[in-house]
Amino acid sequence: MSTNQRFNTLVIGSGGVATITALSLDIKNKSDVTMIVRSDYEKAVADGYSIDSCDYGIVEGWRPTKIYKSVEESVAKDEFYDYVLVTTKNIPDGPTPVSKILEPVVQSCFKSWSSLSEEQKAKKVLSIILIQNGIDIEKEVYDLLNADHLVADGIHGPKVVLLSGVQMIGSTRTAPATIQQKGQDYLILGAFDQNDKLAKQKVLEFKDIYLNEGKNVVEIDDKVRWSRWRKLVYNATINPLTAIVCLDFSRSLLFGAADEATEFQILRPAMREILDIAKADGHIIDESVMDFMISGDKKMFYKPSMMVDTERHQLMEIEVILGNPIRTAKKLAVPTPYLSMLYNIAHIIQVSNKEKMGLVEVDEVNVALK
Repeated sequence: MSTNQRFNTLVIGSGGVATITALSLDIKNKSDVTMIVRSDYEKAVADGYSIDSCDYGIVEGWRPTKIYKSVEESVAKDEFYDYVLVTTKNIPDGPTPVSKILEPVVQSCFKSWSSLSEEQKAKKVLSIILIQNGIDIEKEVYDLLNADHLVADGIHGPKVVLLSGVQMIGSTRTAPATIQQKGQDYLILGAFDQNDKLAKQKVLEFKDIYLNEGKNVVEIDDKVRWSRWRKLVYNATINPLTAIVCLDFSRSLLFGAADEATEFQILRPAMREILDIAKADGHIIDESVMDFMISGDKKMFYKPSMMVDTERHQLMEIEVILGNPIRTAKKLAVPTPYLSMLYNIAHIIQVSNKEKMGLVEVDEVNVALK
């Protein structure tokens, strides 16, 4: 699908994934790219980004079309964004769940749409792409879009479609406005609702404005839930383990007990639990995926996102990556002793970081959370 239309895209986030995503859009040059940059805002505006990318090489002083410090600033002039890419961490147990991040953008698009001519209204579609980890992450956004004040039917408000982005990429923010990308950008893109024909059209349209042939890869996904279960084989096991021990993946393997205990007594049993839950949910994934996930990063000394969060005393995505699969397992009567152990230890770290951030308080007299 090819189009000469120029699009208005908003990338919410500015970490390793978000920056390469925005850079790819900018290089394709079929859209104006706006980025939300919080902690690195001053550096990004003054000097641009310094990027060492396996896809695009060394890129110095790069800036998207526009940079804003907050979502609210990006919609202050009632902008309509054709594509809104959410690349931030998905932390429903934190102070800014995805619905809270998205609501001002959706409201801005609705307000902008209402001032258009009938002909223009008919052509406008708001496409929200969740380039985020986890399972069942779309439910929160559907709840937002079904709110009484947001009627997305093309008559009272613009049509809205929800797309899934599963991104296999090794990209990390190593310093303010500094990104190192070690693994090729491989985006698996599909409609959460496979019966939504408009959403499937938008999948093809976005591929056209994102794919840079010979650099990144875009795979059209007609089995979104299967793909998300597959990625959880890595994210629900390797990710929390490295966070708990606060080591990169290679060291987590090397420092394990005898007989490759890290791999065979922790990771593989936990990975099998994900495969069992997925199977009970109707999605069969071949066991060879375990070899792929483990061997892929063995020699990269790569720090998964949760491990980086632990280093920085930031909140982790434990609910969408571990909590939701475990809750699904309980409904389907699938035992999860290994995943539950990882979740419960990660949860201790999560609440510890919440205390450091002032999000929870401990009553030391009564030994309880306030």
